[in-house]
Order: sequence, then C-alpha cells, then structure tokens
Amino acid sequence: MNASLIIPAYNEERRLPAFLRALSDFHASHGGMLYEILVVDDGSTDRTAGTAGAFAGPLPIRVIRLPMNRGKGAAVRAGVMEALGDAVIFMDADGATAPGELPKLLNALEHSPIAVGNRWMPGSHVTEREPFRALSGWIYRTTVGLFGLSSVDTMCGFKGFRRESARTLFEKLREERWLFDTEIMLRARRRSYRIANVPITWTSKRGSKLRPAVLIRAFFQIPLLAIRVRRERSPA
Repeated sequence: MNASLIIPAYNEERRLPAFLRALSDFHASHGGMLYEILVVDDGSTDRTAGTAGAFAGPLPIRVIRLPMNRGKGAAVRAGVMEALGDAVIFMDADGATAPGELPKLLNALEHSPIAVGNRWMPGSHVTEREPFRALSGWIYRTTVGLFGLSSVDTMCGFKGFRRESARTLFEKLREERWLFDTEIMLRARRRSYRIANVPITWTSKRGSKLRPAVLIRAFFQIPLLAIRVRRERSPA
C-alpha cells in the first residue's frame, strides 16, 4: 500500500524545511511508500509554497495553493480530493510526529479503513508537552468522549484513511478550521467505520496557532456539531 501524504501549511516557511528534510531521509530509505506529498499552502503570506517547492527534487512533492486562508480542515480536504495514493495520510508541518511513524499507520490501514495516531494509549511516548496543551487536550478528549469518541485522539494531527474512505468522509466537510477532525471522526462513527488507534512518538513543537479562545469556543460547538452529523442523511 502506497500513500499520499498531505501536509497542510499556513505561514510555515520557518518550520517546514526541517520536516521536509526528515521526510527526504525517510523517502530515500522507503522509496515505494510515499507515492506523493501534497503540501497545501492555505493562503500563506510568507514563502511557504516556494519553500516546499524547493524540495521537489528529492521528494515527490506537489504544492497546492489555496487563494486565501480558509483553515486546516479546508487545506486537508483539498489534499484529500486530489490524492491518488492507496492511502491518504495527513501530518502537521511542524514535524511533531516524525516520518518514522508512517509505517505504523500504513500497517494499520491494511486491516482498517481509518487509523489514528493516539498519544494517550499505552506504548505512546510524548515529550515536551506544554501545560496548556496537556490540559486543553484532556478537556477536549473528555468532551468528545460524551459523543462516542473517547477512544480516539481527535486532536492528533496524524491520521490516515484508505483513499475511498477519505473521500467519502471529507466530501461534505463543513468545519474548515479546528473542529474538522471531530466532524470527520463523528461521521466515521456514524457510518460504523472501524478506527484503529496507533501508539506513536510525539514531540510538542513551539509555534502552535491554536489559541485558548479557539478551544473554549470549540467546546460549545461540539454538541451542535454532533447533532448536525447525526441528522445527516443516512449513509447509503
């Protein structure tokens, strides 16, 4: 199984090169695993697109540019709808999850339509997590647990899908910013898709664009989102 790797990026000129260098090293030793790398520039105002394009030699990179900043969910969806690999995986541009974790997700996708990196399960190793991120993660996990997602690390930016499942789930995505993962996982549960949890090594990186106000707003939006997904037309 080969993979289309999607990297949503907004003003990531500084952090992206280190991650792409690590991907280049990984690709050199796992040549058949990455069919393509889709860097989706979400309306950046810096040189994110040019920085990504500079790695097009050692890596099978395609840069997709959105004309304006729409949000991480919109960027991931744009990549999903363009992806050609057997599997569709997205990772954060900061490199919090190292490329060496990719085989774990691909192995899980051999037996499940969805695989999610899970920082909370036994076998995972998390380093340098800031207190705010640890607390916000616990509160968010508790909240989504009320709607059937207690076992899923919905906030982890390392998720994979078989291509057909990805397109089915992302086609009608409405949450274009931070709640997009939650919408996708709620829709997957409603369709009774099996979700494999994968223990990972994850390192917190400085420069997160997630702010306390966004999280507070999200906590109030999750119940409404769950109701909306539940009311969607029954899957065929």
